[in-house]
Amino acid sequence: MPENERYVIEILDVALNALEAMAFSEEEFHSPASLARKLNINRSRLFRILKTLELRGYAKCDPKTGYYRLGLNFVSLGQKIQEHLSLRREAEDLLDQLAKDTGDCVHFLVLSEESAIVVDRYVGANTLQVAQPIGKPLPLHTGAGPKLLLAYLPEAESDKILASISYDLYTPNTIPNSLALRKVLLQIRKEGYAFDNQEYEIGVYAIGAPVFDHTGTVVASVSIAVPAIRYVRERHASLVEMTVAASKEISSRLGYQPILTGSGYRSQNFDHQPGAANTSRSGK
Repeated sequence: MPENERYVIEILDVALNALEAMAFSEEEFHSPASLARKLNINRSRLFRILKTLELRGYAKCDPKTGYYRLGLNFVSLGQKIQEHLSLRREAEDLLDQLAKDTGDCVHFLVLSEESAIVVDRYVGANTLQVAQPIGKPLPLHTGAGPKLLLAYLPEAESDKILASISYDLYTPNTIPNSLALRKVLLQIRKEGYAFDNQEYEIGVYAIGAPVFDHTGTVVASVSIAVPAIRYVRERHASLVEMTVAASKEISSRLGYQPILTGSGYRSQNFDHQPGAANTSRSGK
């Protein structure tokens, strides 16, 4: 038996075979009996699989015939995958250059339900790096990138998450409650970037900036993590400037346009002044 086959979940493997059989067939609808014969499995077993997929929106049953087709959830799932692939493709060279310019680790995060997920990571040349694993979910009430994603959510979504967060305290600097977090989110929107002063891990600082798509929606965050040994007050402004510059360029590639003001063009959400940043605030 090949090494990888040891880890195969048999029922999931059968379900995926059923989905592939429907997806690559020229017919839209399929009878459970014909699918069972094609896959050489028990009909009642396949029926339970189809019912499970139907409950999750990945299969649709025609009530008149009892035949099944793929569900519309695959459309939204495919769209999300495409969005993430497009995001990464447009961002990768800029994130890689930011890591090279700073020598530190750069993370690219997106929102997934009530967590921030690291979808890409670029490591700088310095020996000591602060790197989160790709795919790791991070809490939204702490860290630069996660807080930033929360800050730019519509108010109804933000309120729902604020009420559901457990507010686990990872360090003495972790934001402890929704009242304190609301103040931080307001500050993030005002300044156009987020700062993490050892909120998630002692000895680690981070700066995060938003990535906007063509509709003006924040779809990701660029975050740079810096160990305390290399984080000095004099470096803060340049880190903010470089992180925001990278996020602005990614946003531009995604079709984000600046707004027109009376004095000319100005970016809608990047109006902070890095040199005036208060590096002493803990994010509380």
